[in-house]
Amino acid sequence: MCRKVTGKRVFSGFEVILLFAVLFILFSNIDTGAVRLIDAEYSGIIEEAVLEYPYISASGDRKIIDPALIKAVIYIESRGKPDAKSGAGAYGLTQIMPQTAKLLGCDYKTLNEPKNAVVCSVKFLAALLTYNKGDLTKTLSGYNGGTYSTETKPTEKEGNLAGKIYENPETKRYVVSVLRMFEFFKDFEKVKKLK
Repeated sequence: MCRKVTGKRVFSGFEVILLFAVLFILFSNIDTGAVRLIDAEYSGIIEEAVLEYPYISASGDRKIIDPALIKAVIYIESRGKPDAKSGAGAYGLTQIMPQTAKLLGCDYKTLNEPKNAVVCSVKFLAALLTYNKGDLTKTLSGYNGGTYSTETKPTEKEGNLAGKIYENPETKRYVVSVLRMFEFFKDFEKVKKLK
């Protein structure tokens, strides 16, 4: 709780994080119902999958994907709806395309089952993170725009994202959205742990 120290108010770490989380939700268009659903329904599945399918970092170490990243992908891809299907044919919580499912050894027809969708997505993200030497921006670009979508020539107007994001406005928005939700889910976890 807030306490006074020599006439000044001092806030605890929990209060500061909670305040930022509340402000973030208020000033963004985050569907808090979907956030709670994803956290409540899929956390256990995500925890198991990230332990089973690590990626290899640029230094050759085995690394675990942060579960908050998987939650962010689920949020952006389907808002937690297991039966979500795109016009392009992407299916399930994590919107995996048929050819990607086949390549990863996943059964496309069962991607409406949360565990299957999460495992397939974690396998895909682990492969992309390994291929991109841990570069998350390139990995998310590949997840949305295709595995090799980051093999583009940088343009000056892309700034610090030059050469990292497929030259497609939808993919650029996707990467920014997932990164934003990744930070949100990491903060959400911190707040839960402080309670």
